[in-house]
Amino acid sequence: MSNTQVMTTTSGQPVRVMIDGHRYRVAADPVRWYERRAWWTEVDRAPKNQCPHLVDQEVWQVQVVVDRPGEVWRRRGPVSDGELRTFQLERDRATGGWNVRGSL
Repeated sequence: MSNTQVMTTTSGQPVRVMIDGHRYRVAADPVRWYERRAWWTEVDRAPKNQCPHLVDQEVWQVQVVVDRPGEVWRRRGPVSDGELRTFQLERDRATGGWNVRGSL
């Protein structure tokens, strides 16, 4: 599992991503969806109305470019130089932390 940090807008949309010390900026509109989880395989019991995060998993697909030191951050914009990469990020609603799906 990689060490992942995500900076978001106030509405929760990713704008910057750091994965294992590598910094990226989001270069295109990210896409969000929710997936059902098999929560019963992870916990024996879920208290009624206390664990809504057990049911749905928030996932964001982001297209990013490597952050260049000294580069002016733009929320969105054309990809100047550097390779465009695509990641799927999962948010852990219980902890607020992030994970990258799949391998890098």
